[in-house]
Amino acid sequence: MKNHRSYSQNLRNNNRMINFLLTVDTEEEGLWGGNYKRHNEYTVDNIEYLPSFQEFCNRLGIHPTYFIDYPVVSNSNSRRVLQELLKNGNCELGAHLHPWCNPPYNEDLNFRNSYTNNLPPELQFKKLKVLTEAMVDNFGITPISYRAGRYGFDETSIPVLEELNYKIDSSVVPYRKNGIEDEPSFGLVDLNPYFLSYEDVCISGESNILEVPITVEFTRKAPDVFKKIYPSLPNLGIRRLLRTTLNLDLVWLRPSYSTVPAMIKLVDNVISNGTTVLNMMFHSTELMPGASPYNKTAEDVNNFLGKIQKIATYTKERYPANFNTLKGIPQFSREMNPTSTTSV
Repeated sequence: MKNHRSYSQNLRNNNRMINFLLTVDTEEEGLWGGNYKRHNEYTVDNIEYLPSFQEFCNRLGIHPTYFIDYPVVSNSNSRRVLQELLKNGNCELGAHLHPWCNPPYNEDLNFRNSYTNNLPPELQFKKLKVLTEAMVDNFGITPISYRAGRYGFDETSIPVLEELNYKIDSSVVPYRKNGIEDEPSFGLVDLNPYFLSYEDVCISGESNILEVPITVEFTRKAPDVFKKIYPSLPNLGIRRLLRTTLNLDLVWLRPSYSTVPAMIKLVDNVISNGTTVLNMMFHSTELMPGASPYNKTAEDVNNFLGKIQKIATYTKERYPANFNTLKGIPQFSREMNPTSTTSV
């Protein structure tokens, strides 16, 4: 078994370059109501909004990673859009598995089966193999990065990723607690990339899959014992009280969820604690007015983009920072090329 270096330990407490990632779950419309259908029953009109979004990213110097799912790769119009984006080399394509609309369809359509990790590993493999081969056939690339739809990820998926030659996962959401049985939960997680354990995806281990968690953390430093119990606190005003009296709030680096001031506090806190990779995420449907619960109008979308710009600009001006895709982060580059001396 491999004895991977602990990048988190090596990079912590050093004045290192911050790597800012923008990862986009690039998918069909209509998921917000929980009505699960097969891929040929969905539309992917929101993909037409990606070229203007990519131009926005180009102006800022951001290199997004688009995690695409089967309804997107199987649609000729969305393939055309993404093929054009790839020509300029300013983005990366990863795989995004929505099991209910990704063949083969050997499972029932229901809530439990909407989470990939609840499926037998053999079916997980078959579905991801279909998606991977479709990306190879239509884009001429072999994807190496992955995010599970609905964050449906646990240790059962690690051998599947390894067998299909994936190198990076970005499915882990720190502090996420399931509200309903069958939903995924994650605990206290190191925000710096780490190689996954075969027993627990929240800790480092001996697998070949580099985990790059979504950046979720508190707005100020808090003891680990408190962090562990926070997701289980009854939401009866306690969290609001902590926010108003102690300036302590749990925040996603996600512009649809969080305000600019809260995300700035988050960025400052995690960097001061040694984090060197910031992973902002959202869904492609949020770029299309009315296609998500968050951005219902064109004005909402513009405000949403303004949030991204403010956080990206703040990070770039406040810290030494690079904008990267997942495969461009130094932790991955050094693993693939151990003799590299690229500074981070």
